[in-house]
Amino acid sequence: MISENLLINKKFYETLIGESETAHPIQILGEAYLERQKTDVPELASIRFAQGEVYFHSKDYETAVFKWENIDSELSSWANKNIADAYYELEMLSMAEEKYKSISTDDLVLRAEVALQLFSLYIEEKRFDLASKTIKDVVSFYPDYPNVSEVARAFFEEQQDWNSGIELAMSESMRTGYLHWFDVLLDYIDSGYTEDLPPDYFLPMLKSLYDADRNRFEKVVLSLWSIYRKQDTYFAWLASINSLIAEAEINQFDSWTDLSQVYQRTYLELIDGSYLIKDIQITVPQVLMNWLKLSEGQNALFAAAAVLSWSENFQGSIPDSMAHDAETVLMKSRKHPDSLRESKALFENILHWASRHELQIGEKTKWMADLLSNIQTQQILVAGTGESDKSLFVNFLSGEEITKPDSSVFTSISDSDIAQITEISPSGIIPLDELEAISLSRRQRDSVFEVKFPSEFLQSQSMGLIDTPVLNGQAGIREELLESTHAADGILFVLDASAPFTERERTILLDIKKESPYQHIHFILNRMEKIYNEQDAIRILEETTARIREYFPAASVLAWSANYQGQKQLNDLTDFLAYGFPKGNLAEERTERILYFTRKTLCDLLERRRDMENGYIDSIQWNEEMAVKLNGAINQLHDNEKEKMRILKSSYRAIKEEVKNDLTTEIPKILRKCANLLNEDSDFRRVHIDLNDAMNSKIQEFINQTVSPKFYRSLQEWISVSQEEFSQSQFYLEEMSDGFNALYGDDRIQLECDFKVLDDWRRDADRMTSGVYSDEVNILMRHTPSQLLLKGAGKLLGAIAQNKAALYTRYKKFLETMDYDDVAESIAKKYLSQFDLFEKSLDRDISLFFRYPLNVLNQAVTASHKEIKESQEALDKMRENPEVYLDPITLFEVKLRQYEWMMNAGK
Repeated sequence: MISENLLINKKFYETLIGESETAHPIQILGEAYLERQKTDVPELASIRFAQGEVYFHSKDYETAVFKWENIDSELSSWANKNIADAYYELEMLSMAEEKYKSISTDDLVLRAEVALQLFSLYIEEKRFDLASKTIKDVVSFYPDYPNVSEVARAFFEEQQDWNSGIELAMSESMRTGYLHWFDVLLDYIDSGYTEDLPPDYFLPMLKSLYDADRNRFEKVVLSLWSIYRKQDTYFAWLASINSLIAEAEINQFDSWTDLSQVYQRTYLELIDGSYLIKDIQITVPQVLMNWLKLSEGQNALFAAAAVLSWSENFQGSIPDSMAHDAETVLMKSRKHPDSLRESKALFENILHWASRHELQIGEKTKWMADLLSNIQTQQILVAGTGESDKSLFVNFLSGEEITKPDSSVFTSISDSDIAQITEISPSGIIPLDELEAISLSRRQRDSVFEVKFPSEFLQSQSMGLIDTPVLNGQAGIREELLESTHAADGILFVLDASAPFTERERTILLDIKKESPYQHIHFILNRMEKIYNEQDAIRILEETTARIREYFPAASVLAWSANYQGQKQLNDLTDFLAYGFPKGNLAEERTERILYFTRKTLCDLLERRRDMENGYIDSIQWNEEMAVKLNGAINQLHDNEKEKMRILKSSYRAIKEEVKNDLTTEIPKILRKCANLLNEDSDFRRVHIDLNDAMNSKIQEFINQTVSPKFYRSLQEWISVSQEEFSQSQFYLEEMSDGFNALYGDDRIQLECDFKVLDDWRRDADRMTSGVYSDEVNILMRHTPSQLLLKGAGKLLGAIAQNKAALYTRYKKFLETMDYDDVAESIAKKYLSQFDLFEKSLDRDISLFFRYPLNVLNQAVTASHKEIKESQEALDKMRENPEVYLDPITLFEVKLRQYEWMMNAGK
């Protein structure tokens, strides 16, 4: 059988040449050809094939082709391949390609060689798509062909065809199991070339790698995790890797430190409030179970606590067997050394979440959590009733007179190089200038006053004090006291030596014990100077201690007096404090207290949500009721406006009608009386002119001296009546304002009417009645028949003396009997024209008087409708997606419960 390597390297001719031959191969093969021809059935194909090889190596490609063309033996396929190689060397690439493609054989080696030659040809012609297809074809049908996979990898990388490179590395790693190919794939993953591939694409490879090399498996998984963590396919990745880990058999001797930490980080990210529970409720249990499966040491404690916490909050999501395993791990674990920092971090995360959602958490709660974070200073709460004079003891420990005997505020006292006084109130932190400010704020029980100053004793004891208000039986103080016990590392209860441990004190202390069952409680028997002899003092101390220990077996009692300033009392106090409040487990105890405030904060947030929802409902109902009331007020105001218009216009119209009646009644009388101005000596030729002038003078005198003054007085009375009517309306509106403002709780509604309208009316009344009426009226100069006749007669007969008596009589009778009604009507109409215009403006003026109150009420209605809309939208949003608010709180509860489980490690 012919060696394939000889055919590949065109060394077949060496099999026909003896090793001892020294002649040129051409000569040797030529002689062999002649000898072979002499046989009966000469077999010349092998010699011609060999000759072609020699000519090829001698670069005589045309002769080589000639030799290979007529070979019809088993070497024919190889001969055709060699002919194509010769064309390739002659750079006759199209002919070479055609020849390569014409070769059909079952010989895998030959197929591979032909394909590789085509691959090189396509690269030379820059036909990279065909080159890629060709090399992929070789890898698929003969992947074991020497170096073919490396050639393919080099080509893919050069072309930056990363998908093909990844596919090659994937198939080769799983086919061969060679770690080299897994490393190549890891390099592609770390370079980011696999970002667009779905997570389940890698599962077969990961299964193979898990069996081959656990360390490399962990590296590849971590690299893929870091990529998918930033993508939308993250949850698909978690589902894929969780299913793989769940099925894998974990060797107890294998270490999965890095993978376990990634599971921990993933769990914390999933429950940090960024996701809704419905989005993670399937994923998290898988993460937790695999995390527990892979973890060890302190990480195992964290995982076990997380499993138990999730199982408690979402019952049935984790199998009982896994929860039992978690309990076993918890019992065998040591307490977490960094639990205080992590608990404080959880509290801070809740604060940040609340801040992002515009929810306020009390500054006092924040302050207490900060106080607990400082484990260098022990916090001792000092309490007592008014009879105990505990302020003497507190001030002694402080070294300054900080508190008063009747103090009703909580005061934190601590050592500091710089003196500082601060009020921690619900609304914020307020710096104060002096201690006197605390006394001025004695009623502010919601605040804590923090006093820092240099204190030798507190510094030496690494101690801070929380001084409580005097316990006088008020429920508010007791509730605040019970909450404050969670911020203290121990409690000193000060008793009055003359009446120690009363029933009221015992009740308070039992409440404290119920609230904080593990709290250290010890007692100071104060004012021992009241006891006159040492035997009584010893007896009282022993009896008090015995009665206290019936309820508090671990309690100690120290007799103390502010009058004794000796070193022995100070030493006794120092020893008493050191014994009663050991600092050995301070960090652990502080962790429990921070967790208490964390749980309280979560409960407050839940209550806050209920309050918000109820607040929106109340706001909607209240504003709807207010809108109804405001609309009712608007209708009433419109009615009042219309009523005032009716009253004022009616009264004004009556005045105007009275004036008109005066004019139409008196003017005719005045004109008739003008007949007395005639006598027989009058010049009847122009008497009508003189009388017309006289009549106008009389009318003007009557109007200016009688009508206008009377009209002015009537208008002033009318304005006074209008003012009274307006004042009644203003009083009514003020009562309405008070009613609405009582409902609003502030002076939001101010219904001030515009009394400037009255000033305008007064000005108009002066203008209309103060002017001089001087309009001329044509009374006797009209062209009526009677007037024409008289005028003509006067001109004709007026110069004749004997006719004057007759004319006088006739004229006088005419003047006395003439109808002046139309003249009076004309004068009245002209005089009252401006008053008619004034009457027409009354509707507008009265509307102006009420315009501002109406605007205020309409704006209030608009504001109510706006608040209704905003509250309804907020309520709908809250009810539509309650999980947006509730889910993060539930997840904070999960994490809180996890830390509480961790506190039980080893128990």
